[in-house]
Amino acid sequence: MRNALQSATRAIEARPTLMRWILGGPGALILAVMVTSAMPVWFPAGAAQLNHIAFPILLFPAIWAVPFFYVALEGNMVRCTLVMGAAILAHGLLIASAFTGG
Repeated sequence: MRNALQSATRAIEARPTLMRWILGGPGALILAVMVTSAMPVWFPAGAAQLNHIAFPILLFPAIWAVPFFYVALEGNMVRCTLVMGAAILAHGLLIASAFTGG
């Protein structure tokens, strides 16, 4: 396990520009779609006791900008990869829990 983490760290540090492009492009888009899809789960219900679906759609550009600029400004690409991966995983679990009723 430790060797796998060390080799992944070396691979990320060997090509930081490539990782920045991958995380800033498709990575930021995937995270923004995941956050937007999971937003009805954690966003408070409206006056009619329905989950808001307009707010995630209207906030999508701002939601996309946060991970994009995080990737652009972060100096440690290993930490950036871990944070983006954890955020994608957490929102994926939220979406899965909404469909399974958990």
